[in-house]
Amino acid sequence: MSKWLILCALPLLSSLILSRLVIHYFGNRLLDRPNNRSSHQIPTPRGGGIALALGVIISLLTGWSFEHINTAPLYWLLIPSGLIAILGICDDLFNLNIGIRLAMQFLLSAVGLFFIGSQSEFSQPTQMLIAAPVLLFIVWMTNLYNFMDGINGLAALQAISVCVCMCIIYWITSSNTNTTYLLIVIAASSLGFLFWNFPGAKLFMGDSGSLFLGLSFGLLTAESINEGAHLLTAWLIMLGVFVVDASYTLFYRFVTKQAFHQAHRTHTYQKIAEKYKSHTFATLAIMAVNLTWLFPIAIAAATKHLHYITALIIAYIPLLWLAKQFHAGRADHSPHQ
Repeated sequence: MSKWLILCALPLLSSLILSRLVIHYFGNRLLDRPNNRSSHQIPTPRGGGIALALGVIISLLTGWSFEHINTAPLYWLLIPSGLIAILGICDDLFNLNIGIRLAMQFLLSAVGLFFIGSQSEFSQPTQMLIAAPVLLFIVWMTNLYNFMDGINGLAALQAISVCVCMCIIYWITSSNTNTTYLLIVIAASSLGFLFWNFPGAKLFMGDSGSLFLGLSFGLLTAESINEGAHLLTAWLIMLGVFVVDASYTLFYRFVTKQAFHQAHRTHTYQKIAEKYKSHTFATLAIMAVNLTWLFPIAIAAATKHLHYITALIIAYIPLLWLAKQFHAGRADHSPHQ
């Protein structure tokens, strides 16, 4: 079977068709009903992320069977991300205890990190030194992607834009071709789901999809450490909107003694959607930031035209400013407003 049929058409069509089946067979069981912390007004089925995840899993296994993709990513990406998608669908169905969710996230992140480390050229002491912060980053990426999945199209378009931009960066820098194939598959599967989620949402991603994408991007970022600091920086820059918005919002809610672990709608992207009364505007505005601001800086960092620390600062300062301008983390009724 043609490599590009497997990498592009198979995940796109699998996700597109499976998403429709989720709506048909599980729509009533997985109905997301609006509440005062929701950004939507109409009851909408969730759980579409399982279709997205299956699109990726089916395509990577098919690509592996035709020897287009090597074995290593099956261990460090497919197994932990596939299992966390199952955890997510269980959470969608049964509302799992937060302790169970976090324990499984740490376990699956550690599994992925172990397999990444097994193919690393870093010495054992160096791997031990960086293991804890990298593990925390992966778990945080898994959760923040879940936090940022709150308006139509955002999580899927973020996945598509990050994957496409990082594909170009991997090509420019002649980096790991196998990772490029993974990114193409994730982007194509996200596109298949996006048809049902944007601009009007007939289906939500749910925890199964947001946890799957979050863990996948966390592991892909961790794997890029093997390629060097400049490629790692490119990943951190391209994920910047999600990293800054979620981190700033959580930090603000924590220091102002709000129930930071509870659902809310005080992220920057939610404030933008509320101000302009449009999910579509907010999502497309964030994509514009990715493509016109973060992507050029990520290229400059990856090609070593900018020092990686300088590039990260330049990329993040406007994002922090936007979070502050839109009062991210501040509830409408907050006395701090």
